[in-house]
Amino acid sequence: MPSAMPPKTIKKKSLPKRRSPQGARSHGITPRRRAVSSAEEELFAKAFRSSPHPIGITELETGRCLEVNDACLEIFRFRRDEVVGHTTLMLGIWPDPHERIRLIDRLKSEGAVRNLEVSMRMKDGVLRQFIISTDLITLGGKPCLLTIGNDITERKKAEDALRESEQRFRAIYDQTYEFIGLLTPDGTLIDVNYTALAFRGLQRSDVVGKPFWKTPWWDLSRELQEKLKAAIAEAATGEFVRLRAQHRAQDGAIEEIDFSLTPITDRTGKITQIIPEGRRITPLTRVQDQLRQAYEELEQRVVERTAELGKLNERLQAEITERKQAEEALHQNQRELQSSQAQLQGLTSKLLTAQDSERQRIARDLHDDFGQRLAALVLDVAALQRQPPLLPELLGKALEPVREELTQLCNDLHDLAYRLHSPLLKHLGLQAAIEDHIAKAIERTGLHIVLKVNNYPRSIHLDWSTCLFRVFQESLQNVAKHAKATEVSVNLSGSSKGIGLSVIDNGKGFDEGDKSRHQKGLGLTSMRERLRLLNGFLNIHSRPADGTKVCAWIPFQEKIP
Repeated sequence: MPSAMPPKTIKKKSLPKRRSPQGARSHGITPRRRAVSSAEEELFAKAFRSSPHPIGITELETGRCLEVNDACLEIFRFRRDEVVGHTTLMLGIWPDPHERIRLIDRLKSEGAVRNLEVSMRMKDGVLRQFIISTDLITLGGKPCLLTIGNDITERKKAEDALRESEQRFRAIYDQTYEFIGLLTPDGTLIDVNYTALAFRGLQRSDVVGKPFWKTPWWDLSRELQEKLKAAIAEAATGEFVRLRAQHRAQDGAIEEIDFSLTPITDRTGKITQIIPEGRRITPLTRVQDQLRQAYEELEQRVVERTAELGKLNERLQAEITERKQAEEALHQNQRELQSSQAQLQGLTSKLLTAQDSERQRIARDLHDDFGQRLAALVLDVAALQRQPPLLPELLGKALEPVREELTQLCNDLHDLAYRLHSPLLKHLGLQAAIEDHIAKAIERTGLHIVLKVNNYPRSIHLDWSTCLFRVFQESLQNVAKHAKATEVSVNLSGSSKGIGLSVIDNGKGFDEGDKSRHQKGLGLTSMRERLRLLNGFLNIHSRPADGTKVCAWIPFQEKIP
């Protein structure tokens, strides 16, 4: 059997020994005599182990396997312990045991067998093809076989496939209706199919080896011969050539033959052969050509129509996609509209509540403050009326408290009207209104408030001034009520893109993530809504113990007057 590493038995004493011719003849065998040195033994052992080819040593008479190399075990899929000590018949590697018998008979008669093609069975039952060479050797006084093999299974498959392919090609080659041949680059005919031979009842020997334009097929004029010769020369340069020639048939009629010449190249790109294909032009072939042309035109129209349908389908898919996107956008807009309507309803409700609260506050202030104070003045005047001073000079002194209270009452009414609407916005502008409000806030709260103005335009629309003033007013009121701040910075700035206002305090700040804080009042909602109506926006940055920054921005939508 062709195997793994040679065992320790392959030493000097286990290598083939010399035997006398008489000893060899007693077995009917003539073993090869060789003088073996220890260096040769070591060289043999190394070659045995490292050979990529399967090698096995078996006893001649019993077929018991003495040793195999790794390549043999790998190919046959056996383990070493499954092979050594067992016969090849027990292992079942010979599909037909008689093949081994025939191998032994050849060895006895010839002394060695070279390049014998055999079939052997693997451990999994698969058959593989090998070429083996076998020599007779002597180990331990017993005649043995040293067999080396070469796995040719894949090569055999490739050869069989190639042979089958060649057979199919030859069948098509010989049975096709057209004339097909094979030329050398100079135009000498190498081979031709059966159709071409049957055309004039010729044999291959009648045409092979002759110039294609002078074969017995044709009765061509010298002009057509030269034309065909030139066409072959052009094909020999790598060009695909087509031409049509006329010749005289056996019955004397003039026939047309349509030729094509296809060059064949090798791996280097060199033209090695030319394939000529010919077809007789008959009424039937003309009809076939017309049908073929009509079919090709129809096929082309089908391809074009398919492409048009594909483009139409793409447009349809795009329109469907756009429609779906539009529907989704519409649904999204409807959802946003519903949400906005809900927010608007909530805001309207809050605004109405705020208006009622504000009316109640103003009414309460007017009643509890201004009303009481006016009532007190009425009582004071009534008292003076009932008991006027006896002396005229005492009347002015009695009326002095009434005058002072009336003066204070006028000032308080002015402050109330100012808080409701600052007249400075319309007449002097936003900056003046902010400066005036800051002065009164400092006087009222004691805060240190600084106003910084940068690139502020001289005049802006009253709606913008009112919006930013209300944001400033609400922010400053929140600082006074909630921030517990000591310093406030107000920044009013302008640019070519819009106007910005910021109010920054050093107070206690708040958690921006606390939504319940924003839902308690209308301050932030009112500011955002005012800015939204002018395409502006509001940003608030605050952290506990780190103060608050309120930023408002209104972009220019039209030229500032």
